[in-house]
Amino acid sequence: MLPAPLHRLATQLFDNGVLRLIFENTRNMAVSSLITAAGLEVVRAGPNDLDLIPPTVAGYVVVAIGVSLLLLNLFDGLWRLSRMKSHLLLQILMCGAYAFIFFRVVHLVLYFKAGGGMNMGMGG
Repeated sequence: MLPAPLHRLATQLFDNGVLRLIFENTRNMAVSSLITAAGLEVVRAGPNDLDLIPPTVAGYVVVAIGVSLLLLNLFDGLWRLSRMKSHLLLQILMCGAYAFIFFRVVHLVLYFKAGGGMNMGMGG
């Protein structure tokens, strides 16, 4: 049997669906980061012979959609953390940690998707 604090944590994570929400939030963060990176890639690539609309316009529209989804996901996570029934200082610390981790993960996904991270440490 688990000690009482670990049992409460396990109940919160597994029985109350918190773990599912964490994975959903992470998946949404990754997908919206990839959408943003795809839009930035279109803007960076420039025009093509078969383009019907200017690629920079389409790229910026995709970037705007991706950033909007990122912000909605961030606000959703912060809203859910702020509604927890715990001490105010703990809520503030968790929201700060969440925002920091959120922006670092988005930064890493954008960095690798943009091609900067695929040849890290490779010479030439």
